[in-house]
Amino acid sequence: MAKPRSGMIRFLTVINLFLSIFWAFYSLKLKKLWRSETWYKERQRQLFTSQARRFRLTAVDLGGLMIKLGQFFSTRVDVLPQAVTKELAGLQDEVAPVDFRELKAEAEAEFGRPLEEIFGDLDEAPLAAASLGQVHCGRLRVPDKGVPGELGQTVAVKIQRPGIEGLVDTDLKAVRRVIDLIKIFTDWSKFADLDVIYSEFSDTVHEELDYIHEGHNAETIAANSAGNPEVIIPRIFWEYTTRRVLTLEFEQGLKITDYSGLEQAGVDRRQLARRLLQICVKQILADGFFHADLHPGNLFVTPAGKIILIDFGMVGVISRPLRENLVQLAQAMVQRDFDQVTTLLKKVGFIRRGADVGLLVQAIGVFMEQFLGKGDDLFSGNLGEILENMESLLYEQPFQIPANFTFLGKALGTVYGLCVGLDPTINFLDEARPYVNEFTRENVKLWDIVKQKATAIGMSLIELPPLTERVLRKAERGDLQIKVSLQELENTITVNTRSINRLAWVLAFGFTLGTSAYLLVNNLAIEARCGFAASGVLLLAIFLSSGTGQGQQHRRIHRHPPPLPRRGED
Repeated sequence: MAKPRSGMIRFLTVINLFLSIFWAFYSLKLKKLWRSETWYKERQRQLFTSQARRFRLTAVDLGGLMIKLGQFFSTRVDVLPQAVTKELAGLQDEVAPVDFRELKAEAEAEFGRPLEEIFGDLDEAPLAAASLGQVHCGRLRVPDKGVPGELGQTVAVKIQRPGIEGLVDTDLKAVRRVIDLIKIFTDWSKFADLDVIYSEFSDTVHEELDYIHEGHNAETIAANSAGNPEVIIPRIFWEYTTRRVLTLEFEQGLKITDYSGLEQAGVDRRQLARRLLQICVKQILADGFFHADLHPGNLFVTPAGKIILIDFGMVGVISRPLRENLVQLAQAMVQRDFDQVTTLLKKVGFIRRGADVGLLVQAIGVFMEQFLGKGDDLFSGNLGEILENMESLLYEQPFQIPANFTFLGKALGTVYGLCVGLDPTINFLDEARPYVNEFTRENVKLWDIVKQKATAIGMSLIELPPLTERVLRKAERGDLQIKVSLQELENTITVNTRSINRLAWVLAFGFTLGTSAYLLVNNLAIEARCGFAASGVLLLAIFLSSGTGQGQQHRRIHRHPPPLPRRGED
């Protein structure tokens, strides 16, 4: 159990944790200036492990909101080193339980009567200890009204941790101060509206503390998933549910990250990954109402391979217009139409004005194939190089993160990590294709397609005159720049220049050798020996020039593609 401490001490502890981690990596970056690359890589690896352990121990000690942050980080195997995710994975099961007597008093205050009158058998040992609440297994003493034959129904009773609302408020204030410091000392606010993201996160956490709200969320997702027999949503017992106590049907299953248990039960991990992806895609693109907290502690699997979803306190809602744009974006992604992907990203607010669209199309194409192709590509490659390329893409190009995509990104990132863990070879673009096409067929009618194409053509005709005018004005001012690929021409010029240089060396060698021979014949031995020595030097220079040129030509032919140019470079 988290140690009790004053609000101010807790506040300062959270701020000190984030600032210390930030400074540890920043100071290491400074030390890199006078240290070797080998030392830097090894120290960075050690630092990832030590700082992840520090975060985990502090989060376990503090509890509350810090646990939820650590649980999210533990699923990000796509962007965080394995040393970090493994260290934080324990947070899924490491939350210290609350003494049952405290929880019992909290629940009895909510119901206004002893728990023994409601539950015939309530186990004092918790099924799970979560960051905001704790779950205990029990049996109902009386049958649920209107549902005959359920005397002794096994249920899971989720009781909110006493005093958790005050802890959450303190943590949110500390995170607010950290965001203020980030805005002062970094340029991260150029890429995301941190204030709006914080406000949305704060509202969501407070909604998560309302179990009545969570119950309604569960019933909404259950109704949306009614046609899918592979999904199980526990039923809510409203007669025994309040704002701080949630009673729901108990479902037995294996944790989705219990890989050995899944294999022993005969569950196909590859098929399970595809089933999880299908559920996520449907909730986002078809339903517009999705589970935003799908960490391993909220996902279980039956021996038959069915997926059990629990804990619906954090959900996301997508408006119909935005959902239509996302359907088009997903369809362009699975079809690898990177021009359309770029256009739609700009439409929904991910790309700022003034972007180099042509360069972005190339960058997005490379990025998507690398990260959304086969999952094992990420781990078989150089993680540092991948992160460096991603940093270049995000920071050197005019990207931004719209606030309404914060929890959608969290959900997608979590599912990505879980699917890669189940099947490292999964290809997200190919696996999502049939689901995206299905949703597109269901939601897009022929008239909608005609209207969409007509609108696109009309917009092109409207934009063409002002675009032409801008091009002509730039040409008139001499500001028009035309970018063409001169790589092959440059290679040809380089090869020709090298050949001419070698020819000049050969002519110089021949002239010097002939002159030296002439001097020797005319009894000028000293001058002749100097000439022969010069001829030897010229011959050596010819050989060296020839070998170096061939090596450079070989590297030019077989080298990796050059990095994307930064903005402002010609």
